[in-house]
Amino acid sequence: MGRDVERSRSAHAYGVAVLASVVALGATLLVWPRLETTPSPLFFAAVVVSSWYGGLRPAFVATALAALATSYFFVPPVHSIAIESLDDGLRLGLFVLVAVLTGSLSAARRRAEIERGQQASIAELGRLALAGGELSGLMHEAATHVARTLGIEYAAVWELSSGNRLPVLRAAVCCRKEIVADVVLDTDVLSAAAPEIDDSEHLANGNGVRLAKVIIRGSEGPLGILSTHVARPRRFSAGDAHFLQAVAHVLGEAMMRRRAEEERTALLARERTARGRAEAASRAKEDLLATVSHELRAPLAQLVTWSRLLRLGRHDDTALDAVERSTRTLERLAGDLLDVSRISAGKLALSLRPTALADAVEAALDGVRPSAMTKGVGLEQDLAITPMELLADPTRLHQVVWNLVGNAIKFTPPAGRVVVRLRQIADRAELTVTDTGRGISAAFLPHVFEPFRQAGGATEGLGLGLAIVRQLVELHGGTVRAESPGEGRGARFTVVLPLLSAATDVFGGGSIAACGA
Repeated sequence: MGRDVERSRSAHAYGVAVLASVVALGATLLVWPRLETTPSPLFFAAVVVSSWYGGLRPAFVATALAALATSYFFVPPVHSIAIESLDDGLRLGLFVLVAVLTGSLSAARRRAEIERGQQASIAELGRLALAGGELSGLMHEAATHVARTLGIEYAAVWELSSGNRLPVLRAAVCCRKEIVADVVLDTDVLSAAAPEIDDSEHLANGNGVRLAKVIIRGSEGPLGILSTHVARPRRFSAGDAHFLQAVAHVLGEAMMRRRAEEERTALLARERTARGRAEAASRAKEDLLATVSHELRAPLAQLVTWSRLLRLGRHDDTALDAVERSTRTLERLAGDLLDVSRISAGKLALSLRPTALADAVEAALDGVRPSAMTKGVGLEQDLAITPMELLADPTRLHQVVWNLVGNAIKFTPPAGRVVVRLRQIADRAELTVTDTGRGISAAFLPHVFEPFRQAGGATEGLGLGLAIVRQLVELHGGTVRAESPGEGRGARFTVVLPLLSAATDVFGGGSIAACGA
């Protein structure tokens, strides 16, 4: 294919040389009878045109044709290429010499202008790259400079995506869809060291081509592709190939710098994130220690006080009740901390067995009812009549209900209400705990189940109860969610658990002694 297009391009150049010579001959024949001068000026023009369009070889062809035409039509004897006069031969020889020099100088001047244009384009692109502007702007300028400097119709810059290594079009000049389809490359071309075109030989060999592709390389491999396309086959000289490679080098340096900046930005972002997490963890640890210290101080102070009174001989029920309450508070705090630790480590074991859900809920309500009565909060229950069995750990299920209802009572003012409902929905049991308490703000609602998180104004507890509820419910194959219209408008917590028929699917069937997170 390369030789075919080269022959086509050469034919155009030599055709221009022949045509220019014929036109010069015709014009000379028209003016020759009226001018007593040498016919060489018009033939010189033909040589210059040929060298400008096709280079040195077409200029030599035009020179040879001009010499033959001059000898045949204008040097006696006419209509013969024989030269009888030494003077005529000398003039013709001088004409050929001057024509060759003229063609050579014209071709050299053309090459010099092309090289100056290429060097100016490379310098401008280098300046833009060092200016540190947007990479997309530099890519567009590169495509524009390549198209204008080489005098080609289409130029494009492609970037290889970091994941699948496919070229992505970033900038183009007069790029058409059919051209884009031609430029999408097989990744084998990325190993080429020199500019290539389809399956032809390297551009530096001077083959006439339509599509040229230059790899934009980085320090660790290919980064992209600089592609050019011409409507007609043309010869890309070694200088053209070096120009394309220089433009690709500028783009490669800019792309590597951009990627380095992106990596640095990402590294700084990761460092900020890590530092933020470390600071948050440090604050959380400090908050946890402060909260635990606060929660332990009150029951311990009561234990110390009432122990001293008991030592003095005051053995009344008030002292014993206070000691018992303080001991239970300490036991609950220690239990919550241990549960969170076991859940986080995935070591919390469940002793699963068929459990009547209504009985478990009723037992938990009996445990919190005295607290509700003491505070003056109404505790209502609406439990389904239909028996519902599920595969559960009765102790942990009791803990879930106790935590939810106890939390509702805690945040409900006197004369408020807490309603507990139990319903069966298909193969699931739904337990809802609704209160008329202080409610939950929209900002805090997404964090309500996070450990050690408490809404503003909460002065008691570690903020672990709801976190434990979520983990225990999920260990039972269920879900829990919180809803609230807003602060001061109450809240509702909904627990959904699989019944025994569905629990076999959730836990995989068989005899289950325990399961962990």
